[in-house]
Amino acid sequence: MKASPLQLESYVFTRIHMDACEDPECLEMKSTGQFQVNTQCQQHNEEPSRWMVTIRVSVSQKDGEPCPPYIFDIEVVGFFQVAEEYPAEKKAPMVKANAPAVLFGSVREMIANITARGPYPRFDLPTVTFIDEAQTKPAQAVEKK
Repeated sequence: MKASPLQLESYVFTRIHMDACEDPECLEMKSTGQFQVNTQCQQHNEEPSRWMVTIRVSVSQKDGEPCPPYIFDIEVVGFFQVAEEYPAEKKAPMVKANAPAVLFGSVREMIANITARGPYPRFDLPTVTFIDEAQTKPAQAVEKK
């Protein structure tokens, strides 16, 4: 086993909002809600090996459907570094595919922890991939602060 060229330096949750459905019969209605994941990858202007990646995961009530057991909106920002020796042309695709996946695991754990203490069974996020998005979404630059 060897270390990945992508290293997570730190991450912070910038938004955590969770509501349990007030209708105790929501489990019988089997509504899953509207699941959505948004990502943003920004490369540092002055230090191109450093990246800031944001992932926002939410479940909301679909129009005309019953309330799902949990409605939530969670955002996490991660700070990553790519090894200097990693090929320059491969850095952005690797960050856009792998950094959101790393952060998604943190979001999954946060949601599982919160919902495990709620009035309904624990909610486990589905497994997702960010590979397709990495091939189509351009990276943005972020200035040093």
